[in-house]
Amino acid sequence: MDLRAAGILCFCLLGLAIFQGAVSAATPGEFTPKRSVIVVLPKDWDDSLEEWARYRETEYQILRVQSVDSPYELRQTIIRVAENAKLPVTAVLLCGDAFGPIDPANPSVRPKTITPTFELPTTVKLGPYTTPTLATDVLFGDLDNDECPDIAVGRLPAKNKTDLRRMLHRSLQYEQSQTIGPWRDRIHAVAGVGGFGMIADGAIESVTRRLLSEGIPDRFQLQMTYASLTSPYCPDPQKLTSSFISRINSGGLFWVYIGHGNVNRLDDFQVGDELVPICTQDHVPQFQIQDGAPIAVILACFTGAFDARVDCFAEQLLSKDDGPIAVIAGSRVTMPYGMSQFSTELIEGCFQDRLETLGEMVLQSKRRIWQTNQSMPSEPQANTQSLAQDADNPSVRFSQFRQKLQKLIGQMAAALSPEGHDLTNERREHVRLMNLLGDPLLRIRQPKELPMQCDATADAGESIEVTCEVPFPCRLKMELALSRDRLPAGIEAVRDFDGSDTQRDAMQRNYTKASDLTLVSSEQEVTPGTFRHQLLVPADSRGRYVVRVYAYGENEWATGSKRITVQRIKK
Repeated sequence: MDLRAAGILCFCLLGLAIFQGAVSAATPGEFTPKRSVIVVLPKDWDDSLEEWARYRETEYQILRVQSVDSPYELRQTIIRVAENAKLPVTAVLLCGDAFGPIDPANPSVRPKTITPTFELPTTVKLGPYTTPTLATDVLFGDLDNDECPDIAVGRLPAKNKTDLRRMLHRSLQYEQSQTIGPWRDRIHAVAGVGGFGMIADGAIESVTRRLLSEGIPDRFQLQMTYASLTSPYCPDPQKLTSSFISRINSGGLFWVYIGHGNVNRLDDFQVGDELVPICTQDHVPQFQIQDGAPIAVILACFTGAFDARVDCFAEQLLSKDDGPIAVIAGSRVTMPYGMSQFSTELIEGCFQDRLETLGEMVLQSKRRIWQTNQSMPSEPQANTQSLAQDADNPSVRFSQFRQKLQKLIGQMAAALSPEGHDLTNERREHVRLMNLLGDPLLRIRQPKELPMQCDATADAGESIEVTCEVPFPCRLKMELALSRDRLPAGIEAVRDFDGSDTQRDAMQRNYTKASDLTLVSSEQEVTPGTFRHQLLVPADSRGRYVVRVYAYGENEWATGSKRITVQRIKK
């Protein structure tokens, strides 16, 4: 693997560490419209929009625009409509794929345009896979001609109005779902093979676990799969694809893939002399998610090339009624520094700014990385300093984590980039490369805060008392778990892969254990009020742990967590 490829994977691992998120939820009907959304529709597709429009119109004024072949003409129409709108326009929803299906009788003829996209020249040239142009929808959101997006843009790449109706219906089902359960606090992550060798891969994995510990809020259960034969997060290689898809099918808030990719597939996994595909379009039918369809974030090249002559991998996923609900992916060659910056801003928008919709989350990330002096903390510096001693304050932890991460990213970018490479151009290229395939108005329900208390330290072999204020009748679950940068006991080292059945079985056991960090769990039905419970700390426990509390009600839930240190009793 060349230096650039190594840099891409390393930065993508950082991107995984800092990507997560949830946006605020609200029930339509609670307020009258205060903003507008522009919906671009092909001719005669209007009836496909009716159910979605009735649902959205309590919050948004729906402004319909008919699609045309020229993206530049369409953009000018969008600008005029936005200027004349009575309410501020906050998003554009593009309905329809960029191109229709290929005519089997004339496969060399370019398919008919459904809803166009922009084809712009690439400004960054890194490696032999760089293409002369890229596909982007971002300019449809640029209302003042400065190339930086002003409003959110999302595309539903439907081939016909029946397909569009299905996609819009799924969006409504997702928001209206009352299913409450652990899937809402679960994130799935899949990483492609590193290829640096055992020592380098092990070091990257160790750093990544540390970054994951700080980047993802403690309430989340992270399900990690890593295509590296020596990693405890690697299952039996023959079962890698089925293993992570099975986990995704249990539901989750996000599914993040990091690594390499192509138009209709993810990377291959080197197993001995064999190349095993991590996931291709042939595996898509295995995605059968009943509750909790995740948002897929694919940090890889080409997987979001929705203008290709064949359906890209992101489109394949969206074609299923039981697949991911939306996909954020790159249309051409993605690059390490730009991906890292984009991911950094996603977590800022999701967890610090608590933006309302998926489109706003992507928009803010793009606007911030477009700016030369971007990536500034959202909290005033004086305010952050005044809280610096509060180790339990998530905002303080995030601010400190972000500062360290940005410094590390800057150092790595300077070291890996060729002489004369412009990092500002690389960031801005990713504003265009990363497109949202999905409803930009999509809301994600978020839990209420569950006030809880427990001591910051505990003695091994003794009980720790956890007190919480239960807000509604619920099934209350309390857990003592390892911090996310640690591994549970019983992991069997795999130093040299020999392909034996015994070793494959051990890898599968490692994989099952590695993501299960819960040591003690208690669950019971409770009524509103103050609740106290004793969690017994195992006698062999030492070091960093997290106490997590989940209250699952009939149609709402609340969560709380606190980091603690377990110490040996001194005799």
